[in-house]
Amino acid sequence: MSQKIISINDLILGMYVCGVDRPWMETPFLRHRFSITTQTQIDKLKQCGVKQLTIDLSRGIDAVRTPENTEGGDNVEEEHPAEDVPIVLNADEHQAKERISNLPTTLRGKSLSNELSSTRESRSEMLESVRDLLTSIATSGTIQAHQVKEVTHSIISQTLEHEDACIALIRTREFSADLHEHSLSVGTLAVLLGRLIGYDEAQLRILGTAALLHDVGLLRIPSSLLIANNRQSKVDQDLYNLHPQLSMEILKESSGISDQVREIIETHHVRLDGTGYPKQIAPDTMSTSSRLLRVVDEYDELLTGQLGLPPMSGKHALRELYQRGQQNQLDQQLVSQFISQVGIYPIYSLVELNTGERGIVTAHSKENLLYPTILLIQDATQHPYSDPVPINFATMQNSQSIPEIVKVLDPEQEGVRIEKVLTDWVTM
Repeated sequence: MSQKIISINDLILGMYVCGVDRPWMETPFLRHRFSITTQTQIDKLKQCGVKQLTIDLSRGIDAVRTPENTEGGDNVEEEHPAEDVPIVLNADEHQAKERISNLPTTLRGKSLSNELSSTRESRSEMLESVRDLLTSIATSGTIQAHQVKEVTHSIISQTLEHEDACIALIRTREFSADLHEHSLSVGTLAVLLGRLIGYDEAQLRILGTAALLHDVGLLRIPSSLLIANNRQSKVDQDLYNLHPQLSMEILKESSGISDQVREIIETHHVRLDGTGYPKQIAPDTMSTSSRLLRVVDEYDELLTGQLGLPPMSGKHALRELYQRGQQNQLDQQLVSQFISQVGIYPIYSLVELNTGERGIVTAHSKENLLYPTILLIQDATQHPYSDPVPINFATMQNSQSIPEIVKVLDPEQEGVRIEKVLTDWVTM
């Protein structure tokens, strides 16, 4: 598609606008890709402060008229009929405005597509760093503190900068028994929850280090036992359950690791009701960081099936965590805070409404996790909308016909390329 950036002063009838230099919420239009068919449209764009626009030359005229594109007169409304004027879902203007009103300010000017793509690259690089670290530990039998510090710093900085994308990539990754995948995911989630409950920089470093190293003892057991289905005998399970003690052996042979990190690692499989392991550790002696690590560790284990259960969806894993909190196996307050952070419908999820429409979750509502902000991309027959339509459920709760999310879909199975869809949208 041939595009061109022009000044608002060069905008004329017959052009096709496909992007403006202001967040779409700050303009009077329900979308930012449409033909300019009236002078009123140009006036409104100027009134809301637009200075530059992007036009699509394949769907409208260029900034400089030529005999070819002006032949036959200046009746551009004939070339660009009224149906190109911005509309949404064939709904009336009031309904459309209700659907998109008061979107979270965090979405203004934010490129979700770029964030997801850049975070995917960063996660790939961090995975290699974690793999190298664990390989070094497995080979030498000891931990190099400077290497751990570098990897932990990278995890913390990337995680805090790209929170939602990190959570999305953890949920949608291809699950495997590889320890570096689990270590990075748990480290990422621990840092996010730690920041949420008010940890300072020093506390996050300790927590991040413990989360990164929490399962190093698994390097000293047969790799086949990393797969839950392979731990069929009590002997196998008992050997697997020794890994916190094996982790402590590695830590004792290493230098530069703080006592706080050691305590978190040693106790992270203890549950508040006295179950878990090692058995000799009293639950009431566990620190907040140990309890926190237990929550995020179990979440990732539920996603990957490492607890002997079939791998769960994010929604079902959160439900299971909540039930375990109710049963006093996990810290209920930390579980609730974690659920509020991850969200019932995490950002970048593909969801289906009871109307049959489909959309991508783009923001959470902290007041009600069942009402996120989504970007509708398909109608009830699964045909794509020419322009995605943002919906803020939170502003529709007094409406008599509030759409409801009925299922979470697999984008790959549905043939939806999340980053491609969001790239189209963020040109607005």
